[in-house]
Amino acid sequence: MGRDISFTHRTSMTVDRWHRMLDDAAERRDLPRLYRENLIEAADDMLRASIIDPLEHFDLLELAESAYSHEIEEQIVRHRYFLRSGSYVLVRDGPALGYLSGTAFNWAPPGERLNASHIDARVKHTDIGLELLNRSEESIGRIDGKRCITPTGEYELVEVSRMIRGIELRTIDDPDLYRAALDAIQLAKEEGDTERHAALSTRASVSIFMPCHACDDSFSKREDCAECEGLGFVRETPDRFRWRS
Repeated sequence: MGRDISFTHRTSMTVDRWHRMLDDAAERRDLPRLYRENLIEAADDMLRASIIDPLEHFDLLELAESAYSHEIEEQIVRHRYFLRSGSYVLVRDGPALGYLSGTAFNWAPPGERLNASHIDARVKHTDIGLELLNRSEESIGRIDGKRCITPTGEYELVEVSRMIRGIELRTIDDPDLYRAALDAIQLAKEEGDTERHAALSTRASVSIFMPCHACDDSFSKREDCAECEGLGFVRETPDRFRWRS
């Protein structure tokens, strides 16, 4: 006859320690999924140890899920327009003044040739977003959408190419080519060819243009559209990136 062995669940976790874990911005930023899992596991441990009751346990899980969801949303916003697979030039009033390839950045004084192999800074995800940190880990600027904001002023990030499935695609900067791409995308949609529609949409996204938000490139609306002047698309600018949200 076996013995009835009972034991008391033990844990070193406390509510205060749990909240310190909740406030760990570094783990939430760098490992959001693990961050959520650790919080849930710690809350479960406290419930089993009778440190918290089921209602308190529910509240902690709500806090964990809310913090995780907020972080994911923030990361989507931060990375929506700047892509590590893209290459960009920094532009202000005409000439390109810098080059950004992936996370590698270098300045290029006016008149000098851009050198993609030289690195003045790297893009890193910090507590305030995407920052340009030099070799001394000092911030020389930050990326906001497709703006690069530095102590010397703001620059527009203009994408010049992007790597997709191992293939480098050059940016579409010809309005006729972009119009043809939009028409091909519409045709694929009408024919129900989802695979071709997705491929064409991905290709058209590598462009200095974007569909007009005002008329949505609708044939019946774009003729009188003041925003795009009948084209159905517009030049992409930092101020227009909110349209892609």
